[in-house]
Amino acid sequence: MPRLLPSALLASIALVAGISHAEPVLFDDFDGNSLDLGVWRLPIGPGTFFGRTQIKPPSEAPTVSGGTVVLQLDTHNPTANEPGDSFWGHEIQSLEAFSIGEGLSIRSRVRFLGSPPGGLVGGFFTFGLNFPIRDEIDFELLSADLGNEMIFTNVFDDDDFSQAGDFLHLGAPGFDLTEFVEYEIRWLPDRVQWYIDGALIREEVGTVPDDPSEVRVNLWAPSDSFAQAYDATLQPAASPAANQEYELEIDFIEVTAVPEPSGLPVIMVGMVVILSCRMAGGSHMLKRGA
Repeated sequence: MPRLLPSALLASIALVAGISHAEPVLFDDFDGNSLDLGVWRLPIGPGTFFGRTQIKPPSEAPTVSGGTVVLQLDTHNPTANEPGDSFWGHEIQSLEAFSIGEGLSIRSRVRFLGSPPGGLVGGFFTFGLNFPIRDEIDFELLSADLGNEMIFTNVFDDDDFSQAGDFLHLGAPGFDLTEFVEYEIRWLPDRVQWYIDGALIREEVGTVPDDPSEVRVNLWAPSDSFAQAYDATLQPAASPAANQEYELEIDFIEVTAVPEPSGLPVIMVGMVVILSCRMAGGSHMLKRGA
């Protein structure tokens, strides 16, 4: 993974270069006791069943408490067509669909609670639908990867629902799905980038979505068509007494325009920032130590 610069050095760069930090166009740190329905919707109707999971209705909203929101998956689905044929999960969707513009940063901190079994997917992703095709950029947290230091990423551009996307199942040394990790999607006009705790883990230039897209987070159990995530030992429960609950916790979600330099070009040389500027009477080099 690329080396991260010290925060003090980054602050110096921003000060010298005049980097503009855009205000978030969406920010929710879940500092309340209920989901903000001016920002999020709880989906109903078509599209709320996927894999082996029925998404819960708005009457079964996720719990918001202590500055986080917790999505829950139940192994017993009380709305199942037949007892024991499906799971009951959660999804939240932004009311707004965001256009790419000059580029967007979509960030969140997410973790599994407890020690869930294999077979669960915690999704943090963008989603734009022009039925029957979709645009989508995914982080997929697979409980099957617990202890494996792996993360699943995917991207779709004008794909129908029969297509698997351009996915990569990546090694991430030191990565722990049960600890809070910051996930960032950089959605740019000519590429997509995936970051974990500020480190770039993947860049895709061949498949770049361009349709306005919502931000979504969900917790669900897939069918065996999602081989990397599926676990045959995780099965739906036929009765409430046999129900098991599993949880995904989200600390915040933010969507921000990617900052653009508003000042002069900066060149990094070792730990020294060199600012090239033009003044009256000629060119000069200003040096700022880190």
